[in-house]
Amino acid sequence: MELPHSQLNISHLKMICTIDNCETVKDAAEQLFITQPALTNRIREAERRLKTKLFVRRGRKLIITTAGKRLLHSAQKILEELARAEYDIARLSDGIEQVLRIGLPHYASFKWLPSVVSFFDESHPNIELEITADAAKQPLHALYNGEIDIAMISSASKDLKLEGKDYASAFLLEDELIACLARQHPSSQKQFLCPEDFEQQTYITNSAVPEKDREYELFFKPNQVAPKKVLQVGFNEAIMELVKVNMGLTIFSRQLAQPFLQDEALTSVRLGETGLPVYWHLVYLKEANIIEPAESLGSLLRQFAEQAG
Repeated sequence: MELPHSQLNISHLKMICTIDNCETVKDAAEQLFITQPALTNRIREAERRLKTKLFVRRGRKLIITTAGKRLLHSAQKILEELARAEYDIARLSDGIEQVLRIGLPHYASFKWLPSVVSFFDESHPNIELEITADAAKQPLHALYNGEIDIAMISSASKDLKLEGKDYASAFLLEDELIACLARQHPSSQKQFLCPEDFEQQTYITNSAVPEKDREYELFFKPNQVAPKKVLQVGFNEAIMELVKVNMGLTIFSRQLAQPFLQDEALTSVRLGETGLPVYWHLVYLKEANIIEPAESLGSLLRQFAEQAG
């Protein structure tokens, strides 16, 4: 079905986003560098074109309607994508021929970043790597949606199975999920932890939503065990600070945990008698301008892992 042509322009999208961020109509008008009457006319014009109310007035403030919220949702995405396109074009005019967006999960280690990016810049001076935080929750999903070009993920298997034939993957390294806890924790002297050891514990994590091929799916779920309490904290550093003072324990990959474990107040214990391995991969689009730099990036990451290991 062919969609009708848009009735609005960029000024209308900027208008609704600005009003949403401002306390009063006056503040919004000042941010848009127009007068209040001009802003009022712009609102009326958008409402006339859409044949519906976008705002209702409550004193000096405008309250967004349901229709307005729907428009705001799309306006934010459109303006974000436009800003991204303008940035890319500006970089192209500065001699950068390509921008490769890489999505990393929130549980990834970043200690490789300075060295690998530096070496990549030397071998690919016309390609700029952009590490985006937008894909931190679901990098593979972001790749499939076209939001990034390359995703770094961990998997329970060394042989990664992908959706569709438009994507390829490169194995990077074997890692291990480990429990991180304070040295004063009663379980810190154990050789390994079983899922049952977490039943009466406060489990500190940066995502309370179970993630594929991570601790819930690989460790807790098969044994039908769940921690007594889950405390969600959005930053790895904050998680470790809470663990360090024995407010709970967490599970990190060994690669991510290593810098934190230099603190003598922290220690680690294996999960299960034989450990719980995970495998890191790069997944990328099989497009001519992406394959070569993605493979080069994968090679650099493997070299860094070998030297660090």
